[in-house]
Amino acid sequence: MAIYRRKTIVINEPSSSINPYTKPIGVTIPFNNPNGVFFQSYTNRVQVFSNVKNLLLTAKGERYMQPDFGTELRFILFENISSEDAFAERIRGEIISAINTWLPYLSVKNLEVNLNMTSDGRVDNPNHAVGVKLELQIVGTNIYLPIQIFISDTGNLTIDEAVYNGWFS
Repeated sequence: MAIYRRKTIVINEPSSSINPYTKPIGVTIPFNNPNGVFFQSYTNRVQVFSNVKNLLLTAKGERYMQPDFGTELRFILFENISSEDAFAERIRGEIISAINTWLPYLSVKNLEVNLNMTSDGRVDNPNHAVGVKLELQIVGTNIYLPIQIFISDTGNLTIDEAVYNGWFS
């Protein structure tokens, strides 16, 4: 009879002090850990941010066997724009619809689409065409997650966790 011993590898997330005896609750994106093991999340906040980022960065039709998963944010940028209000509303609707459909444990508390480069908080990079401020709440908790989304004029999306700076006052 052979006895097998299982090797345990503990990888701490960068810039966080995690008790090595706690168990991870999920994996985060990107999946390119050089150690060969996925980066793991240990808190709801980190996992929710990763789930939102995965949803918003995935284009509809990109995910095998789930063609409706994701958003069309990259494609909206290149559609004909009849008015700035209609364009901003299309982006708002796409984000809210995707979150309500695929992440029902989140509630969209505030969503602001900025087409003016000076008011989206990213004046250091003039290549960003649209700035989105999104505030989510995990339903049934007091955990809020502020997120900034930048869509460049080439269709690239950047999603960052934000810091409250008088948002939505």
